[in-house]
Amino acid sequence: MNRRPKAFDPYSGKDPREIPAYTPAQAAHYLWVPEGTLRKWTRGREDSSGKGFSAPVVAPADPDGGLLSFVNLLELHVLSAIRRRHGVDMRRVRRAINYLAERYGHKHPLIDEKMETDGSHLFIEKLGQLENISENGQLAMRAVLDVHLKRIEWNNRGIPVRMFPFTRAGGNLSSAPKSIAIDPRVAFGRPVIAGSRVPTAEIAERFTAGDSHETLVRDYGLRPQDIDEAIRCELRKTAA
Repeated sequence: MNRRPKAFDPYSGKDPREIPAYTPAQAAHYLWVPEGTLRKWTRGREDSSGKGFSAPVVAPADPDGGLLSFVNLLELHVLSAIRRRHGVDMRRVRRAINYLAERYGHKHPLIDEKMETDGSHLFIEKLGQLENISENGQLAMRAVLDVHLKRIEWNNRGIPVRMFPFTRAGGNLSSAPKSIAIDPRVAFGRPVIAGSRVPTAEIAERFTAGDSHETLVRDYGLRPQDIDEAIRCELRKTAA
């Protein structure tokens, strides 16, 4: 009796979302966060007195090498929205994260529940209500939309599986295109043009080497705007 050979598993049975795959520099680039800031969030820092040390807000998947996983990328994406765009004090952020970890046993509190903020407190959605997690879990009826959460795609079990990174800073982020996707099961988590397996780095390399925008559109059979966004994702100011 012939047995069907097992399919090759490039992840060796591990959850690809948890595999260390990104350097701090790569994560900072994809998330539009200064690398120094991102390193403080993932490595911790001494307090202003120099006598104490604050643990990382986001624990790297590879603490020794400092490499980050897809899940770390999502955590930092949400943290960036809370910390930099809404200006929530880091002490509140840490208190909220600790509360979630202790109350609900979350391994990744920033994405294990869909976080929302009003610029002063952090919230999670529970049974149609918003639970204020930065003030001891008191229920609060708030309806605040965090545009960053719309960049994360969740499966039917509530697990985050894909992210659509911003390809530009500023402007109306709520209407920013979702042309680029980061999916840990596609191209080993490197950014690709959404709906395809074409890495943005491949397009950017060809563009830098001298291939015209028209040539890239023709060779890949993609929309011109998708080629534009791939170049922006990798090269930023030198985009077509």
